[in-house]
Amino acid sequence: SCPGCFYIEGGIMKKICIDPGHGGRDPGAVSGNVKEKDINLAIAQKLQLLLYNKGYNVIMTREKDIDIGLYQRANIANNFKADIFVSIHNNAFNNELAQGTETLCFSGSLQGEKLANLVQTELVKRLKRPDRGIKSRSDLVVLRYTTMPAILVECAFLTNPVERKLLKINSFQLLAAEGIAEGIDRYFREVE
Repeated sequence: SCPGCFYIEGGIMKKICIDPGHGGRDPGAVSGNVKEKDINLAIAQKLQLLLYNKGYNVIMTREKDIDIGLYQRANIANNFKADIFVSIHNNAFNNELAQGTETLCFSGSLQGEKLANLVQTELVKRLKRPDRGIKSRSDLVVLRYTTMPAILVECAFLTNPVERKLLKINSFQLLAAEGIAEGIDRYFREVE
């Protein structure tokens, strides 16, 4: 056993699948010289380390800049038998004034909604960006085809000049990771 590990009753370690959105030939949103895929991976790697240090069993859908399909991402989580799935993204809009943090969950998933609410609360607390709330979606592959509570986090807007500048900063990426990690911690504490 490891000191400070996070176990549930019965001593089973919680399993988390982290999905850094986009990658490889798919850059995601691109604004200025910033590609969403790179920011997503940077935040996801920080989150992976935080969760690992808390004693969680963590798998990533990608650990570097590679192509990986949406159904493949869902399959990785399902085959790992993850307790939760967290996809990391950053937003874009054709109006550069759009800003803030939002979290998506699968329509009708009560546990997904609970996880989304807790992560959103902790993210907004740390990032201090406008709270765009949680949104239910049934059309996103990674939320629809995962068999566990799943969320997709949109940390901030790459198309907003202020937020784009923040997203490039290591300490801001770490705040995002810390917010997500704390939301996950709260979710498992409250679910048990």
